[in-house]
Amino acid sequence: MAAAAERMTPVNQPTSSPHLPWTLVTGARGFVGRHLTASLQRAGLPVCSLGLTSPLAGGRTEEDDPRFPGAVCLHTPDGDVAHIEMDLADAAGLVAVLERLRPATVYHLAAQSSAAVSFREPAATLQTNVLGTLNLLEAIRRMPVSDRPAVLMIGSAEEYGPQPAEAYPLREDTPLQPISPYGVSKAAQTLLGRQYVRSYDLPVIMTRSFSHIGPGQDTRFVFPAFAQQIAAAERGSGQALVKVGNLDAVRDFLDVRDVVTAYRALIKEGTPGEVYHVCSGQGLTIRQGLDLLLAQAKCPITVESDAARMRPSDVPILVGDNTKIRSCTGWEPEWSIDDSLTDVLNLARKETT
Repeated sequence: MAAAAERMTPVNQPTSSPHLPWTLVTGARGFVGRHLTASLQRAGLPVCSLGLTSPLAGGRTEEDDPRFPGAVCLHTPDGDVAHIEMDLADAAGLVAVLERLRPATVYHLAAQSSAAVSFREPAATLQTNVLGTLNLLEAIRRMPVSDRPAVLMIGSAEEYGPQPAEAYPLREDTPLQPISPYGVSKAAQTLLGRQYVRSYDLPVIMTRSFSHIGPGQDTRFVFPAFAQQIAAAERGSGQALVKVGNLDAVRDFLDVRDVVTAYRALIKEGTPGEVYHVCSGQGLTIRQGLDLLLAQAKCPITVESDAARMRPSDVPILVGDNTKIRSCTGWEPEWSIDDSLTDVLNLARKETT
């Protein structure tokens, strides 16, 4: 890993510095991707994002990025990002980009990331999460061995599906039995990653990431959805109620800012072919999280069950053991669930003004 990170950029290759090779982030416009990109920029690393749309609303400019012809330059508060507009379904395009960019590291975050959406769009979920990953791995496999980047591939706790009570907190060797198309797609992605490590010696490290929380998360997800409804009620722009789905599900929530530090630690210290849990190690029911938000509400709020927010099937509990990542990297979570929920609610209030 260290050798890849320190590799000098070859002559006649696109570059922003003779000593700092590119970091490629797929899915940079997503919730974690935006936070990760900002963290990498603050560390002084040149970042190239790859995806279908600009990762930063309003940040895209029309001029080419002089550091990488064919990319556009996105100006952000943390620096410039080179953005390549490309679908991961474009296998030939990926090969061409990687041959020219020669990144030292790749964070593969691009995904259809909602289990709920996957029930409505199973084919699109598998197309994006499995075939897109396969195309990326194939493009990396075709690179010269000395140029192959370290890859962090993001999986999901949804790969586990329901487990017996005695299995919790889940370890990385827990058998996989997903029950959503999303969980199936991520299990297949993990198996692909392992296969490419074993068959082609690609430096691929994998996570099974549990539930995320924090500022900037889409309202398709549970706590931002609650926060948006509370903020609207406080301003009198909505009914003074929160519509909810299953409140009894137990999840392991980790702040996105802790997720980012975990990912950056793993791509430096993780072992190729290994899977690491990225989680807090603590369980929280959705009801408990809702109660914490309601305790901060500035007006009385009624809670109402909404059948439309129920999934066809739901894993009752997903709580992980994070011993492996802590032992490997020394990483520890820093953000409490209370602080995370406060930030989510405060952002929702700001966005409703």
